[in-house]
Amino acid sequence: MNGTVRMGRPGFTLIELLIVIAIIGVLMSMMTPALRHAQAMAHSATCTSNLRQLGTALVMYQSEWGCYPAHQWKLGPGGAVRKRWFQQLHEMLDLGEKVQQCPEVAGWVCGRNNSYGYNYKYVGSARVLTDGTFERFPVMQIKNPGRTIAFGDSSGTGWTEPYEPIPFAQKSSIYGYDERKNRVGNHGYTLDPTYIPQRTEDLYSGDKYADKESASFIAPRHLGKANFCMVDGHVESLTPEEVYADNRYWNGYGREDPLDEHVAGKLPRLNERYGW
Repeated sequence: MNGTVRMGRPGFTLIELLIVIAIIGVLMSMMTPALRHAQAMAHSATCTSNLRQLGTALVMYQSEWGCYPAHQWKLGPGGAVRKRWFQQLHEMLDLGEKVQQCPEVAGWVCGRNNSYGYNYKYVGSARVLTDGTFERFPVMQIKNPGRTIAFGDSSGTGWTEPYEPIPFAQKSSIYGYDERKNRVGNHGYTLDPTYIPQRTEDLYSGDKYADKESASFIAPRHLGKANFCMVDGHVESLTPEEVYADNRYWNGYGREDPLDEHVAGKLPRLNERYGW
């Protein structure tokens, strides 16, 4: 022993620890929005990739069959099985269900209550009118394919009740699931235009998803925008204000046109749905 006193390493005081914890908390609070934004951007990029692949299948389908796919075909006794537009595209490229699901709503299944909806009113509706003809099928050409929505982010008819997955093969009269239009994603495999075609208003009977009162809306779930694949296969991100200004993105002309015979009023509940 030489009499030298060894001093231990000084520790942090309680106040210093609290300051460090507070600084970490502030940094985390600053980083969290940036991390969420980065995640949202990644989801949007994946969604865009999905839609591009579906767009390639759409172009191939039109090239092979000379028309665009119908929104659905009712198959089997009483139409118990539905073959919807995304299944028809799947058969072109064997895409798989992952490509048909928006990652922002990864829990949604590929089916009736789908995350991607089809512009069926103008691109291909196989609903049968009271005169026995299809509403709009076959559609062999679109005048302005680069400015016409084919399909994209859908929220379905509702937004006040929780999402319920409905597999594509089920039919309510057999399986008993409810079709409440206030459910998020309900009937999401279709999208309805700003102005419903006049023939829809005048000629339908008995189909509650054929009129403007049960419209399926776009879903601006990617930083306030929705992703859409246009008929020519390219993808755009648009706001509800852009999409619902008029029928320019829906009717195939790329602008409002007197040949587009539609009802006078816009879809009901737009203000309620988007808080305008």
